[in-house]
Amino acid sequence: TLYESSIAFGMRKALMAEQRKSELEARIKHLRGEKMQLEEQVTELETKCTEIEQTAKERKEEEEAKHKEEVEFLKETNEQLKKNLESLLSAPKK
Repeated sequence: TLYESSIAFGMRKALMAEQRKSELEARIKHLRGEKMQLEEQVTELETKCTEIEQTAKERKEEEEAKHKEEVEFLKETNEQLKKNLESLLSAPKK
């Protein structure tokens, strides 16, 4: 009869909806787990970036200090050589 057919149709639709709901809940659970993993990965990568930036900054500061020290040494050496040359050139000839 039409009534029984309608009841059967409604039951099938309800079962399909329940199955679909279960599938969607499982997918939500999976995606939440994946989201947590990705958030942890982002945190790790941000930490690595910070460490790399800090290391690069320290290395740059060390190189700048070394360069400044070398330039200062060369200036002092140059000044001393100038004084030596001037004293040699201004020495009275015998």
